[in-house]
Amino acid sequence: MSFAVDHKMKSELIFLNSADSRRIEAAEEYGALRYAQAAAKHRQGPAWEEFRGGHLVFLKKGAPVGRAHALGFDGKITPEDVEHVERFYFERESEAQVDVSPYADPSLFESLNARGFQVAEFNQTLARRLKPEEEFAPAPQGVEIRRVRPDEAGAWSRMLAQIFFPPEMVPQYEKFFLPWAAPEHPLSLAAFVDGKMAAGAAGLIVPEHRMAGIFGAGTLPQYRGRGIQQAFMRERLRLGQQNGCDLAVTLTMPGTTSQRNVERAGFRVAYTKVVVKKAHPSIANAGPVQPQYSA
Repeated sequence: MSFAVDHKMKSELIFLNSADSRRIEAAEEYGALRYAQAAAKHRQGPAWEEFRGGHLVFLKKGAPVGRAHALGFDGKITPEDVEHVERFYFERESEAQVDVSPYADPSLFESLNARGFQVAEFNQTLARRLKPEEEFAPAPQGVEIRRVRPDEAGAWSRMLAQIFFPPEMVPQYEKFFLPWAAPEHPLSLAAFVDGKMAAGAAGLIVPEHRMAGIFGAGTLPQYRGRGIQQAFMRERLRLGQQNGCDLAVTLTMPGTTSQRNVERAGFRVAYTKVVVKKAHPSIANAGPVQPQYSA
């Protein structure tokens, strides 16, 4: 049975506790951490620190990867702890950003407020259970989906840059996805049509939490409408299941097509979390942050 979601599964995902949320938060946390660790092998700048039960991650100034994750699950958070987070990012000339789960200790939000952080973004956090007996349909006829080989990593990353960034930015980001093509990420996949690479998808497995993090996927325009996106999802869920995961997690902006698509794959909203920011002191007078509600 593919993507069936029974009433029991829905209940399990609606009524969560702090421990469930800690597992779910590991998707973005370890996604950012593993990315920074891979990038650090090739250049200076990426940094990370285990802190208060989670991680502080920095890639580079202005990068879409890197903020404080999973704070507030390991006891109370004080304003002094938040000040430490600020220093970690301000010393790298970057704004400080923190993910806040509604299941974290209330002291996290209180201390962030005391230090002047502002809500900047809302994210839908979605999850689904993976059961050992669950079966997943194969890829559509004429589409081959498999892991990215080392010799294909460069082409895979360039293709995704062409999909996700405007043409003038592609040269800047053509290597951005390379860390996900590493062999230790079995959920990073490529789709081929008539032997030509047509699409790519990324994800990771966090064995510590028996959780599969499902990240972005993209298809070149000429190959869209063939069911590749849903096939990517099924294959990543299957691989997560094979690797001992009983939980899959993904994130979307609220009310988007992406949210609708992952719900069709059996995911349900676990909770909405916020990203809060504090500007670097050099730009602290730039005005209030404008929250983002949808893509």
